[in-house]
Amino acid sequence: MGIKSDVQAAIATFEKENPKLKGKAYLTSGSRTWQDQLDIILQPKRAKNYKNIKARFLAKFSLKELPKKRGDLTKDQLAWWKKAIMAQAGKSPGFPHVGGKAQDVSVKNLSNDDKKKLSAIMKKAGIKILFEQVSGSTSNYGVSITKANVFHCYK
Repeated sequence: MGIKSDVQAAIATFEKENPKLKGKAYLTSGSRTWQDQLDIILQPKRAKNYKNIKARFLAKFSLKELPKKRGDLTKDQLAWWKKAIMAQAGKSPGFPHVGGKAQDVSVKNLSNDDKKKLSAIMKKAGIKILFEQVSGSTSNYGVSITKANVFHCYK
């Protein structure tokens, strides 16, 4: 089974044990193509994210700023992005969503105790979790479970 189906099964177990919480935890971001990931990287609202890969790109092509969208890239630049993203595809850290190796779960509607229950079920199923706090376009990774509003799940 893949990460998406494993996470879905864990959520189903959680909901069976806690029927009043049905629908409170749900899948959000899953599998992405390298193009999807590039579009995310290029978003101006993500200016503070992906600093290392952006810096390597700017240095490689002697640029001062990123193009605003994928359509503004040259053929060589697109080839560079594809290679750089795919080299980190399915890896955490890296781009675990590329290739479907990670699945995000919104837990914003759960209490701290409920998040702990869901986390325990996922861990028992062999799912690793990186607690994430998403606010607007900013993501903070490795926060405490009490601050987490997203579970970044991977194997």
